[in-house]
Amino acid sequence: MKLSATSALVLLWARQSCYKSNKARDYLNLLNLEEGKLLYDSCMEICPYYDEVIKNRKYGIFKLIEGYFNDHADNAQLVIAGAGFDALGLEVIEHFPQVKIFELDREKMHVKSKLVSQLNCNLENKINHIEADLLEPDLVKDKLIDHGWNPEQPTLLVFEGISYYLPVEGIKKLCENIKPNRLIFEYLKEDELVSPEKLSIPSDIFGLIAKECELPKIGKFSYDLLEKVFTGLFIDVQLSMRTLEQQRTGINKFFPTESSGWIEICQLG
Repeated sequence: MKLSATSALVLLWARQSCYKSNKARDYLNLLNLEEGKLLYDSCMEICPYYDEVIKNRKYGIFKLIEGYFNDHADNAQLVIAGAGFDALGLEVIEHFPQVKIFELDREKMHVKSKLVSQLNCNLENKINHIEADLLEPDLVKDKLIDHGWNPEQPTLLVFEGISYYLPVEGIKKLCENIKPNRLIFEYLKEDELVSPEKLSIPSDIFGLIAKECELPKIGKFSYDLLEKVFTGLFIDVQLSMRTLEQQRTGINKFFPTESSGWIEICQLG
């Protein structure tokens, strides 16, 4: 399966090193990332260590998911917003087979479902691939329910690699409709929170991505904005790129200070 340039880009950064499960790695072997090579090379010219950003991001997201399901796996549900062709759902299901997973995206989820079915691992009732526009929250909720999601049971909602492309009001309404009891939200920091010597990196990288996707604007967040957007939920974990690099590698080679990173992850509950 040949992916678009932007779909392939993150997977080229992540490679298979970010995924430990056999299911996830077998699935990734089915994907053709060739279309993303030119965009990947252009981004790596801007920042030769950008793969470290994605590895840190994916490490942090999975650690938070793992921490939640270690305590709340019974009757638990995971909703992944803007799942695309990423292998996160497969990674989670191998560690927590009792969790029901719902992957949402605007298009091509039926293609992803067919790819997953080729793995011959009987995941049809465990991972649901749902095509729905995230900016139509009522439709999203209806489709989730149609696929077996229970709004009365605990739900973990994950935004990874998608918040940059959605309007703030759309994110807010989607969260209000799903009403998760835990939210993991990865985002691009507002400019004033990033050191001046690093600010050109996200500006140039996301400028290339926005041009490729024909996006008018890239969304950015601060802690104050997050707590205004997600009313009723409060930040209980903040993971900067500095913290993630230290936890993942044991050192701070690329992100020595809090402001040297431009992407962060928050957990809200």
